[in-house]
Amino acid sequence: MLYCMALTESELGSLSREIWRVVKPGGLNVYTARNTNDPHYGKGIRRGEDLYEMGGFVVHFLSREKVRRLASGYDPVSVDEFEEGELPRRLFRVTLRKPG
Repeated sequence: MLYCMALTESELGSLSREIWRVVKPGGLNVYTARNTNDPHYGKGIRRGEDLYEMGGFVVHFLSREKVRRLASGYDPVSVDEFEEGELPRRLFRVTLRKPG
């Protein structure tokens, strides 16, 4: 859920590049993130770039396009949508492979 934190897209890009740097060739970057189909998307206090504050916690919601941009340098394996919890929350499970 690190990709849901109060980070800008630029900061998430830096995070993805750092993960790419330390992962061995053929290794995976697997993450989950709430997506823009989530019932909370657009609710609460807008903090910019698909960031919304609810109950004192800022959540970054990712679109499929943003997931694609953050996958730069990786070979995408899968982007699966799933639900969790009572709302339910809608998330992506993203699996990326470092070429090699």
